[in-house]
Amino acid sequence: MLKKLWLAWLDLVYPPKCPACRSSVAEQGAWCTRCLHVISRPPLEAAMQVRRLRALDDCLILYEYAYGLKRLLHDMKFRRDERQVAALVWLLDRALAGKTLPAYEWVIPVPLAAGRLKERGYNQTERIFEPWCREAFPGVWQPDLLVRRRDTQPQWELSLGERRRNVKGAFSVTRPQEVKDRHILLVDDIFTSGATMDACAQALKQAGAVRVSGLALAGG
Repeated sequence: MLKKLWLAWLDLVYPPKCPACRSSVAEQGAWCTRCLHVISRPPLEAAMQVRRLRALDDCLILYEYAYGLKRLLHDMKFRRDERQVAALVWLLDRALAGKTLPAYEWVIPVPLAAGRLKERGYNQTERIFEPWCREAFPGVWQPDLLVRRRDTQPQWELSLGERRRNVKGAFSVTRPQEVKDRHILLVDDIFTSGATMDACAQALKQAGAVRVSGLALAGG
């Protein structure tokens, strides 16, 4: 009841706006139809990218990394702006509502290096995916099973070959016995070349995982 009253008051004082174009929408965090059309695509297995990878078995990309979504993710990652988390969570919930997914045994966010996590104060992938995971797959959210052992150069400024070398051996599993013989879902905010997610999958398979799938909010 208190939550409903709070949301009603919030809508009255701050009428909901589309996070991309600022037009009026029905609820806080929602996107307008026009902006959704720009970034939407049918849930797509990133088949071409995955074929070039060594360890990641499959990957689902939900939206195009473009327009307002690209700006929101950029601001959250590089400007340390968490104000739009609700809009990103809304997109995730919308894309996956009613969708039947495999019974993943663990869901693991792609980790940040300790230095970058300290600087930013949060892992943006955890902020986006944790609420959905705890509702869709209770008890399988494992943000500390995989760690990044060293800082790496930002991937966006590198070629494909450089990206692979940049993240090679950068990840390790903290409790290998909990990974052995498991089907694991890796989640990340953005999937481009797939090099980072593939490096994570390699570490998990070296620890005994039988299958590693990927899920990304945006790709391009």
